[in-house]
Amino acid sequence: MPRYIYKCHACKESFEVHHGMYFVQEECIICKRKGDITKVPAFTLKKKIKNSPGKTGNIVNNFIKDAQSDLKNQKREAKEDIYKS
Repeated sequence: MPRYIYKCHACKESFEVHHGMYFVQEECIICKRKGDITKVPAFTLKKKIKNSPGKTGNIVNNFIKDAQSDLKNQKREAKEDIYKS
């Protein structure tokens, strides 16, 4: 899905969302105000966008780290359950 960048006039923040090209974003995802946002061309936005997940490689690495941590916790809990039985 395409990525779109919006600017909220109420909170003065920029954010990005992924949605279909015919979807109309009406609400700011930061301050939740409706009808006070405009679509910004991606090449005009210079500063870091809030709520942006970052580079794809970083997203994948963070997901892997989270999954490893979850697996480690599940293994620890499984061992505790075995010793309690």
